[in-house]
Order: sequence, then C-alpha cells, then structure tokens
Amino acid sequence: MDKVSRTELFDLTGRTALVTGGTRGLGRAMARVLLENGCDVLVTARRIPDLPELEEAASRTGRRLLARPCDITDTAAVAELMAAAEAELGRLDILVNAAGMNEPKLLEDMDDATWDRILDLNLRAAFVVTREAVRIMRRRRYGKIVHISSVKGFLGVSDAGYSAYCASKGAINMLTRQVACEVAADGITVNAIAPTFIKTDINARQLEDPVFYKSLTDRIPVGRIGTFQDLAGLLLLLTSDASQFITGQTILLDGGLTARQ
Repeated sequence: MDKVSRTELFDLTGRTALVTGGTRGLGRAMARVLLENGCDVLVTARRIPDLPELEEAASRTGRRLLARPCDITDTAAVAELMAAAEAELGRLDILVNAAGMNEPKLLEDMDDATWDRILDLNLRAAFVVTREAVRIMRRRRYGKIVHISSVKGFLGVSDAGYSAYCASKGAINMLTRQVACEVAADGITVNAIAPTFIKTDINARQLEDPVFYKSLTDRIPVGRIGTFQDLAGLLLLLTSDASQFITGQTILLDGGLTARQ
C-alpha cells in the first residue's frame, strides 16, 4: 500500500480556478479559500465591485486574482470568458458554479418572466459554463467541477416563493449526476454542495430576526447554522485529489437537518 500524504492529497498549489458569482456571498468566500490554499483564481459576476478581502488573500499568498465581468446567461459572453480564462490562467483545473438567485413569489403570482430569470441563472447558465469548462479540461484530462446546490433541492419549504428556486436546485443535483457520468473517463469529477443557511451579506437581515433564527436552528440537530469554515473543508475535499473517487454526488452541508424527520 502506497504511503498517503495528507499534504499531497489536499494540495492545491499552482492549480487554477474559475468561480462564478465569486464577488459576493458564498462565491466570494470560496474564492478566498482557493486563493489561500494555493490557487490562481478568476472570479466573475455581472458587475465587479472592489474586492479587498480577495486582493489581500492573493497578496498574502502570492497567487493571482483576476476579475472579469460576465453575464453568464449570455452564451457568447461565457465563450469569451472561457477563452480569456484559458489564455490568462494557462489552463483550467477547477470550476465552482456559485452564481444563483431567487425572487420569492407565491406560485399563483409567479409570472413566466420571473420563473425564466431564476432558471436561466441557476440552471441554464450553470450548464453552459460547465459545458465550456469541460471542453478545456478534457484537453488535459483533469478537472474538478463543483456546483452550489441547496437543501431546498431536496426539501420543500413552507416559506412562500421558492417554487422556481427549489426546482432549479433539484435540477442541478441531477445535472451533477449526469455530467459526472459523461466526463468521468476524462479525469474530471463533478459534485455539488447543498448547504443549509450560511450567513452572508445577502441573507444577514433574515438571520438577524431572532424568531426566524430560532425556528431554523431548532430544526438542525447540531443546533446552529453553517459557517464558512464548514464550507471550506468540503470545498477543499472536492477540489483536491483527495476526491478522485468521488463524483456525481450532491453532499448535504446541513448539520443533520435532512436526517431529522
């Protein structure tokens, strides 16, 4: 049996990564984790704000941080983004699909345009970005693709306004399985992370409501919501060689929420 080195298994030094939705929320947090663990990282979003947290991480670790605006619902724009990623990074080892949205509306108030907008970003754009990334990764017969799903891809919620969001995340789970089967022979793994609530600037106001927060944590066996550190550990597993035999999986990061009846 070969000696197993923890350092080698989880080492990302010199890898290159693209993070969609990488300028805020979970996407920004994951971009920072990748920078801090040796990756050169390209983040993209419709608009690129100042990114002092990511710039500091890149400066401290000596890695490259690139930021490019892109509407990933535009197929032509995605093709241009991928060409730029390959040209500037030299290759593409890791893709993290973190871009997503919701516009809460009751089912009977959900107009076609809103439904299409949510599915277009949460599902169709993830498919397009993944397709273009696979075309690059196949040339080197190596790649790590991680989608961000949600507990709401497994469970319905009594909260109003999640029909399109839940449908999109359920579809991401199945897309993960199917694409993993198609690209496994090319040395590419495809997995998804399905978290429950992790506090970000996007949901902070909701989580500051003590009644809502208690109702949420009362349902989670470990008694708390998720943290960026919880997310970081799973991300490092799925983007490193420690997960070479893990593919097609949607891993619940939920503190046992879905294990409880």
